[in-house]
Amino acid sequence: MNKIIITTESCSDLTEEMIAEHGVYIIPMHIVFETETFADGTIPVQYIYNYFKKTKHVPKTSAVNPSEFTAFFEEIAKENPGSSIIHIGYSSECSCTYQNAVIGIEDCKSASVHLIDSKNVSGGAGNLTMLAVKLRDENPLATAEELAEKIKSYVPRIVTGFVPDRLEYLVAGGRVSNAAAIGASILRIKPRIDIVDGKLIATKKYRGSMARVAYRFAEEFVQSRELNREVIYIMYAIGADEDVIENMKKYFIGQGFKKVVILHTGCVMSTHGGEGAIGISGFASV
Repeated sequence: MNKIIITTESCSDLTEEMIAEHGVYIIPMHIVFETETFADGTIPVQYIYNYFKKTKHVPKTSAVNPSEFTAFFEEIAKENPGSSIIHIGYSSECSCTYQNAVIGIEDCKSASVHLIDSKNVSGGAGNLTMLAVKLRDENPLATAEELAEKIKSYVPRIVTGFVPDRLEYLVAGGRVSNAAAIGASILRIKPRIDIVDGKLIATKKYRGSMARVAYRFAEEFVQSRELNREVIYIMYAIGADEDVIENMKKYFIGQGFKKVVILHTGCVMSTHGGEGAIGISGFASV
């Protein structure tokens, strides 16, 4: 029987426990400061927040490069002779990481890799990665090709959205104008950003405290579409109120979700969303 290994990038924000338990391999993206570059996961997220408070600048994030992908996949193949790899990639619409994976795979000599564009980021990509693990374990006789096709069929069904607490980081990163951020702050507006066809799109605006906004976000997330009740993910950055996250969890359990997975956003996603950002990811039923 051909062993199938699931891999993804660090921006999937899976916990160390999930990675270890299910044998998922992670390749890190990079955080780039003025004079230093770090692999995602090798520095605490708080380091980024401290840097922003000191400089009013956010570090840049950079993709995994093709040669890193080649070395990553080849090492896995070396450690697991005869295995196949299914890699869940960061949205091709948000980064060159996916295209770099394509190039890296072309240069592999021994690794057999099936690449899937998650069309998602953060817990959305993590959501698909854990689904891939589940499908692999439930279908031990499936070939890598069959399993990859099955996983791909779920990509259009992933539903993911985020609400940043403040827009400072989006301003510093050049994603939102300072004038827009000032206006939003005065009016206590928080934008909702959804993943639509792999792109991050601002879809609506909430007004009020994060506690109030988070509950409305959770309600509308569930009520706006028919969701599969097996599992739902909550992603949040350092700075979010733990009570708010717990209330969201209780709400989802009350709505019939069998499992609520809570993830902390890592360095890459925290650089973009900033302190206190909250996200949700689930699967549409059809």
